[in-house]
Amino acid sequence: MGHRTLVAYDRDGYDLHYAHWGVDPDTIDRETPFGGPPDDDGMGDRAADMLDPAGGRLTDDPRTAVDPDPLATGLSFAEVCAQVDPVEHEALYVVDADFSVRRYLVFALWRGDDRHRTALVGHADDADATYLRGWLAGARAVRAATGTGDGAVVRALRWLDPDRGAVVFPAGPADGRGA
Repeated sequence: MGHRTLVAYDRDGYDLHYAHWGVDPDTIDRETPFGGPPDDDGMGDRAADMLDPAGGRLTDDPRTAVDPDPLATGLSFAEVCAQVDPVEHEALYVVDADFSVRRYLVFALWRGDDRHRTALVGHADDADATYLRGWLAGARAVRAATGTGDGAVVRALRWLDPDRGAVVFPAGPADGRGA
């Protein structure tokens, strides 16, 4: 399993790309718009050692962390958000025209009826992302203890971190509510 990240480049609309092993957002710049080489912890080499291409090549080695072939082009931000699946993706990075990167963690906030809403939570760096994962684990523990109906999770999160910025709930395509 990788660190599946969607990367949206703001061009004429957004071009949406995929990085299976994630990408260090600090490596995305004008000279390396798709980041450096993938950080797969040697998984690619180990997989290649286990496969026998009979003297040929199975695939081209990835040269950049972000796949340069877009999944989609010309998307609105709402359409980018609609592509985010918390079961499939861990992060969304939005790269502006000046190559500044907005970082979002992707969370599934489960409802009591086996459905979920997708939440994108902005973060500043890896330490902040680690903190946020713990923050969500705390919220899930509160929900497990109190149930979902009385707003205890929201109250707990506000108490745990009153200065945390907004959580983005992308609108769903059909009903205008969170996906």
